[in-house]
Amino acid sequence: MNTSSIKHILVIRLGSLSSAAMCVHALRGLVRDFPELRVTLLTHSAYEPLFAAVAGVDFLFADQPQYRGLAGKLRLWWHIQRLGADAVADLSATPLSRLLSQSLTPWRRRVAHLDKQRLEGKALTRKFRKVMVQRTPLPTRSRDLFASLGLPFCMPAPVRRTNTSELSHAVEILSGKKRSVWVGASLLSSHHGTCYPLPLAAELIKLLASRYERVFVFGDGEYQRQFCEGMQSLYPSTVVSVAGKLTLSQQLELLSHLDVVVSIDNNILRLASLVGTPVISLWGATHPYLESSGYGQDPKYAIQCDLPCRPCSTSGRRRCLFGSYECMNSIAPEEVFRRVKAITGRRK
Repeated sequence: MNTSSIKHILVIRLGSLSSAAMCVHALRGLVRDFPELRVTLLTHSAYEPLFAAVAGVDFLFADQPQYRGLAGKLRLWWHIQRLGADAVADLSATPLSRLLSQSLTPWRRRVAHLDKQRLEGKALTRKFRKVMVQRTPLPTRSRDLFASLGLPFCMPAPVRRTNTSELSHAVEILSGKKRSVWVGASLLSSHHGTCYPLPLAAELIKLLASRYERVFVFGDGEYQRQFCEGMQSLYPSTVVSVAGKLTLSQQLELLSHLDVVVSIDNNILRLASLVGTPVISLWGATHPYLESSGYGQDPKYAIQCDLPCRPCSTSGRRRCLFGSYECMNSIAPEEVFRRVKAITGRRK
């Protein structure tokens, strides 16, 4: 199928928020180079704010009530069938997305599935004879998938932070007026392999609070919310807990006004890359080779220790081989603080 014969493409992006955020960059390049192409995006309704920078996309939400259960999935399949898309780009490669896309494969359609590069991930994380080679980043793999359908394009330039718009009233109530440097911090995780140890995280927040006007602490879940609230109670004039207080679109808005973000390997790293905010990333059980340190982020701001056992997991779920999680414990708060000062270059 040549490029001119594709008038309408269905893009399926289910799965995690972090992966959906990384696919946005490829979609920006697609709609830029093919302005006449109709794009329908099948995703979750909560992910809609991620694609605000992708103009002219029609949304179809897979998590609507009418699509629940087996009867709902059949109803979703029938709805997709009636769209009449010429091609299907499965950027999820989940069982549901494969089932939906493969059932839409008559002779007049082309279907392509994302290469998840699981073998490369296993070679990177095995205990012995690791193959330390950068796995192709998800935005690049998404671009290659569109190219295989006859829609080649060059990846767009990374987003650059402009910080020209005013904060909305809802966000400004939480953050206040910006007068100096604002810093974000997302340090805790539900997986030990990617979580910055609690004493070190508290020490880093103390250092940041002593220098900068505002330190916004991000987190998900009850345990992380308690940490964020505890830091705010210790430094009420400087630290602001964001845990559970902002919607996804409001988080993106706040991130676009921050001067720098300190983040572990989690959603905030990818969300900050969507709005062009520089990120100092902390890596433990995972590694930038497994995915990337964020689209457009400077690799020199990825902090990690050189241990022969790293990386040992693609997500941080696997228990430490030695039980000490030395990969995260060896990252000194003072070193992270020094990197923050190198980016901001200004005092409180």
